[in-house]
Amino acid sequence: MKRTKRSKRKMMFLWLGVGGLIFAIALLALGYFLGHREVSYDPYADINGFKYSRHQYLVRSSEVSVKMANRAIEALKKKNINEAIEDCKTAIDIFPIDAKPYILLTKLYLMTGQEEKMYETLTLAGRSYPNFDNIVSIIDDEDLDRIPLDEGQDSVSLAAFPENKKMAMSFMFDDGEANVYKALPTFEKYGYRCTIPVVAGFVADTSNDPFWGSWAEWRDAANRGFEIANHSMFHRDSLKLHGTDFDVSIDQAKDIIEKNIGHKVTAYVFPHDSYSDESVGRALRTHESVRTHEFLSQYYNRVVDIVIGGHYVSIETAKRLVDIGIKRRLWLIAKCHGVTDKASMRSFKSITPEFLESYLSYIHSRSDDVWVDTFSNIYEYLFARSQTKIETRNFTAHSIDLVLHGNMPGTKLSAPLTVVIATQGGTTPGSAQSADGHTLKAWVCAADKLCVDVDSYDQNIHVAY
Repeated sequence: MKRTKRSKRKMMFLWLGVGGLIFAIALLALGYFLGHREVSYDPYADINGFKYSRHQYLVRSSEVSVKMANRAIEALKKKNINEAIEDCKTAIDIFPIDAKPYILLTKLYLMTGQEEKMYETLTLAGRSYPNFDNIVSIIDDEDLDRIPLDEGQDSVSLAAFPENKKMAMSFMFDDGEANVYKALPTFEKYGYRCTIPVVAGFVADTSNDPFWGSWAEWRDAANRGFEIANHSMFHRDSLKLHGTDFDVSIDQAKDIIEKNIGHKVTAYVFPHDSYSDESVGRALRTHESVRTHEFLSQYYNRVVDIVIGGHYVSIETAKRLVDIGIKRRLWLIAKCHGVTDKASMRSFKSITPEFLESYLSYIHSRSDDVWVDTFSNIYEYLFARSQTKIETRNFTAHSIDLVLHGNMPGTKLSAPLTVVIATQGGTTPGSAQSADGHTLKAWVCAADKLCVDVDSYDQNIHVAY
């Protein structure tokens, strides 16, 4: 009897021990999962269950986006930067209207020195309707100044932009609304020109169309120095085009535009900024350039294209982008649509005439630093710059001989390239003369720097200072 009681006590203690061990393991497992991500959670599977109702799908997408943004914050607290970035990207992809993941992603890229990724986030934000003011406000100068700016240390170099300006800016008014034509005098007031990518099949035959500009208006704009670009035949997404569709959307549209405006069309702009390798290659058969980041960054690695307009882009934010552009040596492509006081479902994020006037006035006040020109003029300068090498000869304390060599046909440049010469001990206004005897523009463009505009290849240029 005693042995039986003793055996029962042993069994009881054994089970208590096993139970305690199981409880301890459960606590450890709980602690582990509380401290780690929901690895198995699939946000896309979550929202797909609500596709039966558009309203419920949008509501659930918003909720899942918030959940992913919050998960990004938790990952950031644990210093899991890459996980936080991926969660923010997922949140934006699922519900691109909420500003919170854009703000967090912009700050993450800024903190980690991924400047180009930060600008890509701003580009993405411009294509939807988050509060753009709140996103840009997170970019502070201290964070920007911590990112190295590689400007080169060569004693003789080609300026990034003409006259050694610090920033280039192109305004592009996609689609070709009639109100854009009416806004052109505002550009002329400041000596600026913009680019209007028109949809060939939408251009009106007469000048009294309530929405679309006419051929007569775009012909007049081109005659006044504004650029008319090709924005397709009917604004179809190029990802949905195949075979001979490209002939119509790209080639026939170009032919129609050129015939009606009497000027060559050199740039193609994809509708919806949607393109593939195939469509880019197809457009470049008949155009010199396309507005895609991948294409343009071959020739300049600080290109930023951002939609300017809509209720969530204030004039203060637009001006701030110019300040950032000057500080970071950007080519800022301001993608716009209509210029009107009237809200319209047909116009994507239009700006008001007052906004445009205020913006151009501010840019003009920074004209020593900002070069404003058409898309193709800026592209052509950067392309020529990328194809040019400088040979220097007889570099002394007060003079230098130099020759530009290019990988392009001909010896005459369509626009001068600015050569920057680093001098020693101060600079006085210098002179520059080519071998054929004509005088080139030369001036002091910065402390200890002399600038010369060179307009031809394979000619010896003598510069004295």
